[in-house]
Amino acid sequence: MNILLPVFFHSAMGGLHLHILSSVKHVLREGHDVTVVCKPGPFAEEVRTLGGQVIETDYSTDDVKRVIEQVRVQSYDVVYAHPFDSRQLGLAVAEANQIPFVLVIHGMYHDDIQQYHQSVSRIIAVSEQIAAYLVEICPEVEEKVQVITNGVSDSFVPTDESQPSERLVGLFTSRLDADKLFILDVFLDALKDERVKSLPIDWIVIGDGTQREKYEARYEEALAGTGQSMEWLGWLNQEELPQAMRRADFIIAPGRSALEAMAVGKPTIAVGSKGYQGLVTPETWQSIAGTNFGGIGTKYDGYTSGQIGDEILRLVDESFRREIASFSVKLVDEHFRDEQSQRQLVELFQAVMSEGGPVVDFHDMYPFHRYEQLHYFRSSHLLEGKLETKEKQRVKIRDERDEARRNTNQVKRDLIAANRTVREQEKTIKALEKELETLRQSAQETVQQRDEFQLSAEELRSQIERVKKHPIGKFFA
Repeated sequence: MNILLPVFFHSAMGGLHLHILSSVKHVLREGHDVTVVCKPGPFAEEVRTLGGQVIETDYSTDDVKRVIEQVRVQSYDVVYAHPFDSRQLGLAVAEANQIPFVLVIHGMYHDDIQQYHQSVSRIIAVSEQIAAYLVEICPEVEEKVQVITNGVSDSFVPTDESQPSERLVGLFTSRLDADKLFILDVFLDALKDERVKSLPIDWIVIGDGTQREKYEARYEEALAGTGQSMEWLGWLNQEELPQAMRRADFIIAPGRSALEAMAVGKPTIAVGSKGYQGLVTPETWQSIAGTNFGGIGTKYDGYTSGQIGDEILRLVDESFRREIASFSVKLVDEHFRDEQSQRQLVELFQAVMSEGGPVVDFHDMYPFHRYEQLHYFRSSHLLEGKLETKEKQRVKIRDERDEARRNTNQVKRDLIAANRTVREQEKTIKALEKELETLRQSAQETVQQRDEFQLSAEELRSQIERVKKHPIGKFFA
C-alpha cells in the first residue's frame, strides 16, 4: 500500500505532528510506503529519519501546483489528508487519480465538508463529539464518519511507585503559543490560588513557544514568597518525556499529553485549548474523552476561577492519588493505546481501497468547474478591488488619525508649556508677594520707630518745660 499524506501546520512541532509520526512509523513497520507533503523543518526531518518520503512545500499557490504535478504521476493507493490547505491538495489529487480520499478532523471544525463530501471515502474524527458535530453540519457523511481516538505509545508506561515525600511534584505541559493562551491562563490561575500557594509543591514545566518569556515571568511572580519552586525543561522528545512525567505526583495537560500522563500512571487534570475538563476519574473520563481532553469547549466562558485549585486540593490525599493513578493506567491500556488506533487506521485504508476511489466524470463536470473557476476568479478580482478601496480608506483614516494624534500631541505640548509658564509666573508672583510682605513689615517697623521717636521728643519737650518753670530755670531760659 502506497499512502500520500499531505499535512499543513503553523507551529514547528506539537500534538498534530506526533499524531502523524505515529501513523508513519506504524505503516512503515507494516511494510507499506508513505509520502508526507509538508513544510520544511524538524517535522520533515523526523519523517525522513523514520524512513518515510517527504515532499516539501510552503503551500503557496504556485508551489502547490508544482507538488500536484509531481504526485500526479506517482502510483498512490490512498490519500490520507489533514485539514485546510493540505486537504485541498489531497482532494484534488484523489479526484484526479480516482483514488480513495480519507480526511481526519482533530477538532470542532468542519473544513467545508458540505462542498466535497461526495469525494470523501471516510472521515476520521478523534472523538465522539467531533463525529456528532460533523454529522450535524453535513448529514450526508453519517455513514462515512468513523471515530479513531488518539493513541499513546508503549514508551509511556508506569514504573515502580516513587517513595512518599513531604513535598508534591506538579507537572504542567503544553505548547506555549498564542493558540494555547487559555491553557496557560488556567495554570496561572492555579498558581495564584491562595489555597494552592500554601501547599508544598515543586513545579515542572514542559514546553516551549512564543509565549514562554511572558508566562515564565508571570508564573515566577505568582510563586514569589510561597516556598514553591519551578523547573523549566523546555521541549522534550518522546524518549525524554515519559521519564520527566514519572517524576510528578500529578500532571496538568491538554489532549494527547493528557493521555500520555495517564499512561505513565499519574492523576491528570485535562485542560485543552478550547476548554477546561478537570480531573480524569471513573466518573468523568467518558465526557472528557468526548472532548478530546479539552479540544472542545467555550474557553473562558466555561471556566470559573478556582476550579483547577479545587482539583489540586483533592490530589493532596496520597491514597486518592494512588487510586486515580491505577485507574488511569487501566483506562489507557483498554482504550487509548497507539497500536489499537493505528491498526484501525490501516484496516480503514484497506477497506476504502477495496471500495475504490471517487469516480469523477471530468468531461461532464468540466463546464461546471470551468464556470465556477471563472466565476470565482472574477469574484476574487472584484473583491480584490473592493479590498484595495477599503485599504485606501483605511490608510486615509489612519493618516487622519495620526495627524489628529500629532495635533493632539502638539496641543498637549502647548498646554504643558503654558502650564510651565503659569507655574513660573506663580513662583514670581509668590516671590514678589513675599518681598511686598517684607517691605510692609519694614514700613511698619519704620512707623513704629517714628512713633517712638515722636514720643521721646515730646517727653524731652515736657522735661524742658518743667525745667524752665523751676526757680533756677530762669537762668537757662
